[in-house]
Amino acid sequence: ADQFRMTIDPLFNFEFAKDTEDSLGEKLYKNTRGFLIRGDIGQKFSFETSFYENQATLPQYLDDFAKSYAVIPGQGRWKKFKDNGYDFAMASGNFSWSPNKHFNFQAGHGKHFIGDGYRSLLLSDNSFNYPYLRVTTTYKKIQYTNLYTVFMNLVDGGVVTPKYTERLFQKKAGSFQYLSWNAHKRLQLGLFQGMIWEATDNKNKMNLNLSYFNPVIMGSALEYGLGGSTNVIIGGTWKMRLPYSITAYGQYMLDDIAEDFVNGSISNKQGFQTGVKLHDLATIKNLHLQWEYNQVRPYTYAHKKTSQSYSNNNQALAHPLGANFKEMNIILDYRIGNFFTQIKFMRAQIGRDSLNLNYGNNIFNSDNDALYGIHSNINEQNQGVKSQLDIIDLKLGIVINPNTNMNLVLGLSQRKETSNITQRPTNLIYVGFRTSLNNIYYDF
Repeated sequence: ADQFRMTIDPLFNFEFAKDTEDSLGEKLYKNTRGFLIRGDIGQKFSFETSFYENQATLPQYLDDFAKSYAVIPGQGRWKKFKDNGYDFAMASGNFSWSPNKHFNFQAGHGKHFIGDGYRSLLLSDNSFNYPYLRVTTTYKKIQYTNLYTVFMNLVDGGVVTPKYTERLFQKKAGSFQYLSWNAHKRLQLGLFQGMIWEATDNKNKMNLNLSYFNPVIMGSALEYGLGGSTNVIIGGTWKMRLPYSITAYGQYMLDDIAEDFVNGSISNKQGFQTGVKLHDLATIKNLHLQWEYNQVRPYTYAHKKTSQSYSNNNQALAHPLGANFKEMNIILDYRIGNFFTQIKFMRAQIGRDSLNLNYGNNIFNSDNDALYGIHSNINEQNQGVKSQLDIIDLKLGIVINPNTNMNLVLGLSQRKETSNITQRPTNLIYVGFRTSLNNIYYDF
């Protein structure tokens, strides 16, 4: 009994909603069924697998996204279901081996998140699952992670697809290194490198060299540069524990750097995050407040070759808003016993692209098509169609099973994006009975 342990749990999400701003009065729903299996073999080996099958109808802004990008946010490609619904599935899993206290090896199909915030500007769990191999090394106050991945662009892989079989999509590899150092009992510092290698050729073959497996952080950035044929992201993280149960944190990322440090250059690709978490606010147990600010320059995460964008399955690998934005999030959580409530407010100022004009918001556009040209130096933060996005989400619920976060929830979600071109409000009232184990981002 001490050598083997396994649990099997059902996963589900039965949710019903109505958008009171929808003139057609369509009833919205999500019907999710699945399972989660977890297990340990001895003290050094563990495994986990899960599967979700979904049918859903979506509010208008998510429906538009699904049709434009051929994916459900964070949950992969879809097939048509009945007249206006979507059918989609997601499988995850991993095997984990820890031969000793210093090393952990994990292989699987899933997502990753770098940082301490609600968002990540380095690597987030915004996109769909992907195959990966992760090696984590821990020694005293240092933890070092090497992550090797295979991503997909949802374009044809360049080979002839046999009749009656599913087409092959273009693959691209990713390699990531993250070094975390507990510099002080109250201060943690991190260094990050992420790299999207050149996508496959016209035979859907990845021509990787040994540099792909280089485990030394910043090695690829020095070898290939920030503006080369590969897409390199570097950055840093910090977290400081302050008195009175306060935690401050932040990130900085750099995608490219302008020659002579010209501020308005298209190559001035960078972003930063700063935030603070207040635990047990006003000495009230389990009352937590989080404030976070994110800002990213135009054209960040994009590339001259659209196949080299910092993306997977038609979604950003970092922030769901792409680039060319300023964003603030405020999240208030309170829990008493099994009851919980959360209020989330998000406001973003975005420079949207419009009428095929590339102002730097959409990371899937080529830098060669930048509005002011590939060598321009007059680009400004939030240039383009000035848009303001406001999202308020309020929910109340009760947790029934903490192991799978099984809960009953009642919520109200309001979304409004306003610009000179459009003003589209969403006002969702929803009720759900669900297990909530994954982060799904609809607040964009």
